Amino acid sequence: MNEPQVKALADCFLQTLSPDLAKIRAAEGQLKSAAAQLEYGITVLKLIASEAPIEVRQAAAVNFKNFVRPRWAPQNDYDVVALPESEKEQIKGLITGLMLSTPPVVRAQLSEALSIISEHDFPTRWQGLLPQLIDRLKTGDAATINGVLETLNSIYKRYRSQFMTGKLNEELKYSQQLIVPLWETLKGLSLQLQSNSADLTRTKQILSSIRLVCRIFYSLNSPGLTQEMEDTLAGWFAEFHTFMVYDNPALADSDPDKESSVDAMKAAVCQNINLFMEMNEEEFKDYLQTFVQDVWTLLVAVKQGSGQDNLAMNAIHFLTTVASGVHHALFKDANTLKQVCEKIVIPNLMMRDDDEEMFELNWVEYVRRDTEGSDSDTRRRAAAELVKSLTAKFSTEVTQLFIGYVGSMLQQYEQSPEQNWKAKDCAIYLVMALTVRGKTAAQGATTINQLVNVMDFFKQHVLPELQSQQLDQRPVLKADSLKYLTTFRSQVPKDTCMQIFRQLVVLLGSDSNVVHTYAAVAVDRLLAQREDGKQRFQVQDLAPVLEPLLQALFSAFLKPDSAENEYVMRCIMRVIDFVGPEIAPAIPSCVSALAGEQGILMRVITNPTQPGFNHYLFESVAALVKQGCAKDPRMVDKLEEMLIPPFNYVLSQDVQEFHPYVFQIFAQLIELHPGELPAFYMSSLFQPLLAPLFWERAGNVPALTRLMQAYLIKAAPQIVAANQLPGLLGVFQKLIASKALDHEGYKLLDSMMEHVRLDGLQQYLPTIWQLMLTRLQTAKTPKAVRGFIHFTALFIDKEGAPKVQQSLDAVQPNLFSILLEQIWLPNLQAMHFRHTDQKVVAVAMTKAMVDCPALQTPTAATLWGKVLSGTVNLLEGDDGLSNGVQQDEDLDDDEYAGYSASFAPLHNAAIAEQDILPDVPDAKSYLASSLGSFSQNHQGQITNLINQHVPAELQPKLQGYLETARVSLG
Repeated sequence: MNEPQVKALADCFLQTLSPDLAKIRAAEGQLKSAAAQLEYGITVLKLIASEAPIEVRQAAAVNFKNFVRPRWAPQNDYDVVALPESEKEQIKGLITGLMLSTPPVVRAQLSEALSIISEHDFPTRWQGLLPQLIDRLKTGDAATINGVLETLNSIYKRYRSQFMTGKLNEELKYSQQLIVPLWETLKGLSLQLQSNSADLTRTKQILSSIRLVCRIFYSLNSPGLTQEMEDTLAGWFAEFHTFMVYDNPALADSDPDKESSVDAMKAAVCQNINLFMEMNEEEFKDYLQTFVQDVWTLLVAVKQGSGQDNLAMNAIHFLTTVASGVHHALFKDANTLKQVCEKIVIPNLMMRDDDEEMFELNWVEYVRRDTEGSDSDTRRRAAAELVKSLTAKFSTEVTQLFIGYVGSMLQQYEQSPEQNWKAKDCAIYLVMALTVRGKTAAQGATTINQLVNVMDFFKQHVLPELQSQQLDQRPVLKADSLKYLTTFRSQVPKDTCMQIFRQLVVLLGSDSNVVHTYAAVAVDRLLAQREDGKQRFQVQDLAPVLEPLLQALFSAFLKPDSAENEYVMRCIMRVIDFVGPEIAPAIPSCVSALAGEQGILMRVITNPTQPGFNHYLFESVAALVKQGCAKDPRMVDKLEEMLIPPFNYVLSQDVQEFHPYVFQIFAQLIELHPGELPAFYMSSLFQPLLAPLFWERAGNVPALTRLMQAYLIKAAPQIVAANQLPGLLGVFQKLIASKALDHEGYKLLDSMMEHVRLDGLQQYLPTIWQLMLTRLQTAKTPKAVRGFIHFTALFIDKEGAPKVQQSLDAVQPNLFSILLEQIWLPNLQAMHFRHTDQKVVAVAMTKAMVDCPALQTPTAATLWGKVLSGTVNLLEGDDGLSNGVQQDEDLDDDEYAGYSASFAPLHNAAIAEQDILPDVPDAKSYLASSLGSFSQNHQGQITNLINQHVPAELQPKLQGYLETARVSLG
């Protein structure tokens, strides 16, 4: 690409910033075409280096990052073409210089691209990078040094989440050449910091560079402490102490909500000392007292502005780590604990003006932080974790002390509820921090501090808030009380919870978004609860409030800013699924509200902006289909009448975000049809779905595969009769050529084998075998091998081993035996099969042994023994999926995990797992009885074969099968 092409690209990127959607799409199409050309990445980097407007360069940098990610080192898909090595080398030569010269907003995007490249190429295929960067650290130029540090930070930050491996150990060894130059750079920056206090612009740049050195230090030490680093630790920690006590009031940001450069640097230091406290306590002990004092002094001085949140949280994390470790005795003094409570815990648990504003004006963020765990990055959560750590070490002392503060705050509230409601808010949070020792998403608190009476506090201080007749008075306390109920739902007696259900319905009507959202969350969590493996609540428990509950939930969408409240929609889904078939009387009104002409679906189709909400919307529709048809199979006609118009609109308007959901529910409707499919499905829907356009979108593929499986289950004869099987086989051919999607291709092929008669499939078998064998020759991945084994086994189980041998040997003489010995048996033990799939494979191997002519010859005795050994090994294996039953109660909640960017399966529309071998209840008994029948025609030979060709350690296992089945080999 030449200079005119750089200009053309600049124009394209400028168009992507247009408010005109048509111009944006046209420009994106041009960029997509350009990206397929050689040296596109180099041209984009030239544009970034040009004098183009900053917004164009920033857009180009974002595009470059997204261009590099899939193409630098493709791992999962043949459809992605790797960049040529020559282009990669040119890119590596350009990007380092751009990291040192571009503006910060552009550099931030290039930094991510550099991280992607270095993850694959550094250091092995980029040997010159680190020496080059080290040389540039010595230039003395402030801007160059800052750019080098940004670059190093981009390279090494991936180490923060990696465990030590042989490869990582080699990389660390290589990177030790950086330790001393980095340390020398830090010393130089420290001296400059002390001598440039009056030059604020220069000082801010120095502080930025120090923070970057600290982050690189963190990255290099995350996998473990090296000898080279340990040799310089004293110097590092001396400088860290200097930075912790550094102060320059002139650098304080005028906006208390913005982080100052000093606070950012100190937060980075706190992360470093916390890392050493967690991982290298022995090496850190000599510095512990100094830094505890530094952090204590810092926290006492920290203000309430959100600009200091990062600093406060990291400082509290450090104290929490100390309190959790072997040096917790630093906190044992009663006066120290008192100071911790007064100076650190309560100030950081107390609701701030920023929190109150978020509660009122940005409820989505408030709820997201508070209910989904992301508030681990808030002061409140940090302070709560400190309380938990102290309680674990000094249970009696801390509980008594903090309960005293709780009582004092509750007294403040009682004296003036309107003025002092924040005191009660803090008290409720403190009680939860003191009490919860362990919890799960499914059950809430599972282990609690027995020194705190959870139910007394609930009855005296929580229940009155929930039962208050003034629905919208002190909404924060109502939200706190709902959270308390949700957290301690396993401790609150069932009868009490049932009484509260009516009040939860009332609270769903609150004008406060947080309150009615928390009420929905409470209903959701209560209905999901299990005790002793069973639902805690029964359908009849909910029956008295079901109608008003559904009305209140749908009415919540009419509240301002709650029209797409995903928590309320998730609760609707939960209620429908919980009630089950008894939801039938409410189905028409629910479907109308969700997907009717004036329903929610038609409203969000025009602008799908909330993926979580949209997911639970379709999950709710799928639940209505599932439960309604379970009660009355004829309900499917009524549901189709209501759902097909909006679904057709989704497809006709190409609302891509909703395609996978529509495909899954269409599959569900097809499978639930009691008779022949209506003409619409075959004449209007099936053939268009085979168009490549739909299958090119990776997010569609699992849903389309699911839909095609449904068609094969219900209409395989019609598909064959209409000569539409070649279209399905074309889809299979495309899918198995993709490492990312080949498993979907094998699912489709398995369904064809299972539901299409052999005479309809026979003419295509040579091509099918050839496609699978080509894939195994070019890329024999575990998924590809597993797909081949499972399909072949299914073929044997359905049609018999002789037909499969005949089909394969027609492709190449003796191919069946070759594949059995070279593909099937060597890879069998590495495969992880579900119980039903394990049975499919084991039964197929058994049939091969007793029915297949290729294994009946004297020369095949060794192979016969290997097949028998492989079958026993398979049956003795345990991959944790032996019975298909969830083993962890938390998985119940994960069934409804929600939206995923790649593909969001609908739990309620999932394909029902069928046992395709219902006549074989147990594969071990089937093996034993089959060997018994086989031995009758080969008197004495089977025992000899077993003795000669089955390993001695497996023979007792096989004998156990025979004895259990009461079979003798004679």
